Amino acid sequence: MSASSFLSCKSVQNSSQNGTVFRDCTGTYLRVGENNDYLVCNSDALKEKKDGEKVSLVFVYTKECAERDGKIMCMMYHENKGMIRVKSVK
Repeated sequence: MSASSFLSCKSVQNSSQNGTVFRDCTGTYLRVGENNDYLVCNSDALKEKKDGEKVSLVFVYTKECAERDGKIMCMMYHENKGMIRVKSVK
């Protein structure tokens, strides 16, 4: 067996979704459908968008959100379906 057979590659797949920008003291979210919220790690990508504005995003799902590390957020819990990193806004 070659050494390469022991290595695995993590593929990152872009997703495209239409939704609504939603903000509260816990962060910026893409709201899809009936309250399916995804936390946007790189919220600066949506800084020009208003709360409640409809958007079409290309993004990747992520498990890490370095932009939020060490930042103090409010004590409110905001249920979400996961974290995303925006690649482009349409």
